[in-house]
Amino acid sequence: MRKYLTLAFVVILAGFSVVGATDDPHGATNSITCEQCHIPHGTLGDILVNAADSLVSTLCLSCHTPGGWVNMAEELSSSQKAIPGVSGSSHSWDVAAVNSTYGASLPQQAALFDHLSADSSITCATCHDPHRNANSPFLRLDNSADALCLDCHRDRDVNSVRTYTGNVLSHPVGIALPTTSTFHNPPLDVDGNPQPSDGNTTNDYQLGAGDIVRCTTCHGIHYTDSNSGTVDGP
Repeated sequence: MRKYLTLAFVVILAGFSVVGATDDPHGATNSITCEQCHIPHGTLGDILVNAADSLVSTLCLSCHTPGGWVNMAEELSSSQKAIPGVSGSSHSWDVAAVNSTYGASLPQQAALFDHLSADSSITCATCHDPHRNANSPFLRLDNSADALCLDCHRDRDVNSVRTYTGNVLSHPVGIALPTTSTFHNPPLDVDGNPQPSDGNTTNDYQLGAGDIVRCTTCHGIHYTDSNSGTVDGP
């Protein structure tokens, strides 16, 4: 039996190696091996990683942080984790997936739901797949139409928040921005001219195909400082 278990683990690692070779940066290009994140015995988490479920993001940030174990182009620090209204420039992690204040519910797509921590908190790996870059940047779902955002924040979808009752609820999404001067299409930059006119592309509103307004038209996920007059970035 032990022989077969050993063989099975070798096959698993071989599978990881193929994935790593195909979908770097988690592979040979950066001298990262499977065993640096995954260990066969005595693991704390449920996916053979060297971290408890509640510390998966800590494992990610051991590299993806300034001065981390491996120098990565994408760097985050704990100070960048959003505390809405207080500080931070990136979507929160290691927080409960359900939060009525921000219209957040448990994800419905298995690709996201299956990667919540044991206490139903969000980790880096809830949204990002370290082994596949089919949806850049390593997203578990195609977010070109904000499908990933709206799987959790579906209460913010146009069908549930856009009303004409006189009550302010939420800006409509999923509709085209009218091509009239009243609606400023294209949108205006900080200098009052149609974007991009101020040389800062990080404050531009990103409309979807057909000038569709999406969540990500106004909201950034990482490195967003909410000051349209400054350049966002790590």
